[in-house]
Amino acid sequence: MRGLSLVAWLLFVSPTLAQDFTGHGGPVGALDVAGDRLISGSFDTRAILWDLGSSSARNVTRLHDGNVTAVSFLPDGGFVTAGQDGRIAIWQPDGRAPDMVTPPGVAAIASLAVSPDGMRVAAGLWDGQVQVLERETGLLQSHQAHRERVTGLAFFQSGDLVSVGGDLRLVRWGAAFTPQASADLPDLPNGLAISEERVAVIFAEGALRLFSPEAELLPERFLTDRPLVSVSAHGGDLAAAAIDGTVWLLRSSDLFQRAVFQAAEGPVWALALDESQVFTAGAEATIRRWSLADGSPVGDAPEAVAPDYRDDSRGFEVWQACAVCHSLQPGDHARAGPSLHGIFGQPIASQPGYDYSEALRDLDLIWTPQTVAELFEYGPEAYTPGSRMPEQLIANPTDREALVAFMARAIAATPLEP
Repeated sequence: MRGLSLVAWLLFVSPTLAQDFTGHGGPVGALDVAGDRLISGSFDTRAILWDLGSSSARNVTRLHDGNVTAVSFLPDGGFVTAGQDGRIAIWQPDGRAPDMVTPPGVAAIASLAVSPDGMRVAAGLWDGQVQVLERETGLLQSHQAHRERVTGLAFFQSGDLVSVGGDLRLVRWGAAFTPQASADLPDLPNGLAISEERVAVIFAEGALRLFSPEAELLPERFLTDRPLVSVSAHGGDLAAAAIDGTVWLLRSSDLFQRAVFQAAEGPVWALALDESQVFTAGAEATIRRWSLADGSPVGDAPEAVAPDYRDDSRGFEVWQACAVCHSLQPGDHARAGPSLHGIFGQPIASQPGYDYSEALRDLDLIWTPQTVAELFEYGPEAYTPGSRMPEQLIANPTDREALVAFMARAIAATPLEP
């Protein structure tokens, strides 16, 4: 249970350290950062737009069928999401609604790139195609760029596109999608990033190789005997991550290793860099912050929430997941979601002092023990459509009954002050 409204999925901000970002309901496989905002895409079908200063979610989008596999910011402040459904969505800066959505694709999208002027969006598909969307006209063109999955895409400042694929090829594409330069690759490429007009490619064999715009091999460095699975660049800085959670920070000019750190116990599927921080994400669904200077942690994961009321019941055990975002104390909206004190008998989205989403305010629903239980019997997508709450189900009817019974006891134990 994550809450009954469209909310940021974090606790309030620590006064000393910026918090890491928690709120996805599954592994996170896509990240991008620009200015004071971060965008993430997850296996839970959501993309979340985050505020860096408060570590809170500005908006949660739910559009794609299946995983959100790639995300990218646009120069005008909007952003792009792409998914397992083969669709590309162009979003307004506030993330409230898409300006453009392409039809479902013939294959899942594996990689994404935005041209420097923001007018073209390129998506690499699992079947080797590259689709190029012209934002001004909405024209979507498909090109057979590789024989297998397009594992990485990026634009040069000139507007040329570079791609790598499972066919062990690197290709630079010019106007009319004509090849300008190409190189055979020695191993399977798992991604690429452009740093100072050099192409940094990561490989399954654990190597990071630089290529010139003419596809000539430049410095290379073998970082590990494990597959590298994500790479990102900002200015002259590079970050690469392996399937075991190790992250390397390197200088892109010569691949000098500035720092190495352990970001996770499992794969780091996504990386993003800004002027001072590295953001990592993977299987545990938490996006973490690290210093770009030395790899030290600069994010502080939210502390466990002390319960307002507890007993030894099964209902209390089920409630613990809810307590991350909700309090049962009157008027306590300091967590991600509103207080649920006095919820029974009240219309949805009616707690005073909390800013609910329009979607919830428009619903005609009274919260009762039965309707709260039904929310988790059928799931929020069916029961509170438009709330964009991550899909949550409590399959066992006994657990649902125990949860609402515990909530009733806890509310009764903390009456409103006269």
